[in-house]
Amino acid sequence: MYKNRIFGTPPEPVFNMKSACLPPELLEEALYVLADENEKNMDNASGIQGFFKGGKTAEYVFLLCGEMGLPMETRFLAIEIFDKFMAKHVCSLYDLIRSNSDTNQQKNWKEVENRVKTQVPLRIMSCVQLASKLTSHYKLVTPTKGQRFLNSIGHCYTLGSMVKSELRILKTLDYHILITTPLTFLETILEILGHNDSRSQVKLLHDASVKLLDIVYLKYEEIYSKLCMAATGETCINDRQKLSVLANDLMLLAVSVIGAASFIVNQGTSDMVVEQLGRITQIPVDDVLDFATIIIEHTL
Repeated sequence: MYKNRIFGTPPEPVFNMKSACLPPELLEEALYVLADENEKNMDNASGIQGFFKGGKTAEYVFLLCGEMGLPMETRFLAIEIFDKFMAKHVCSLYDLIRSNSDTNQQKNWKEVENRVKTQVPLRIMSCVQLASKLTSHYKLVTPTKGQRFLNSIGHCYTLGSMVKSELRILKTLDYHILITTPLTFLETILEILGHNDSRSQVKLLHDASVKLLDIVYLKYEEIYSKLCMAATGETCINDRQKLSVLANDLMLLAVSVIGAASFIVNQGTSDMVVEQLGRITQIPVDDVLDFATIIIEHTL
């Protein structure tokens, strides 16, 4: 069925198959666990998050994972790992420069900044390597494979550099790299949606939702700045804390992406889908519609 695959992963999730899906009790428990984690993430949101998550970074990661034939969950996890690592990495380097008694701190910081920039392809590949180990058992990216790929596109790194970079990321993040991505929220909610209503076109919604999730990452700043304006009535460009709290609400992101996908797949049933999403997650329908509208506007 899956050509050239040995113990491979199907190209799309298997939804609502009685022999494969979770029973209602476990689905409900999974949703509660995600809701609890989502609330903690919002409470712990920091203004230094999100700078390295969207735009060109996301585009680079998506292209890299696409060229290497990695599963879709790898790219989302790689972005999340990279953003968390870079936030801590840059802040620690900046604090180190500030604590230096050398009066020529500005020049020192410029040198550090330039070194960080040249290391970006290496750091992204290391994050992809780590993400691949957590999401795929047969397509994981080894340091050797990562080195060959970077060399093939004009970046010369030694095998030792690849290994050291991966270890640097792990140590910086205290080995906490098993991060729940928006895709986990999205697929859990779709599974529940399909269980509650067999008429829901969950496979079509999944395909469209993943593409829309890509767009949210690619246009991260624009979409979340607009959402912040809609939610607070004021711009959040200079208030990274508010922006980060909104961006850490992955439950809202997941239902809004599904809501936007339902509008694209079938406008006739979109309102019904959004209402069910509201009942499943207890998120006000108006909030879902506001965010979904912003996503659609940036898509179309």
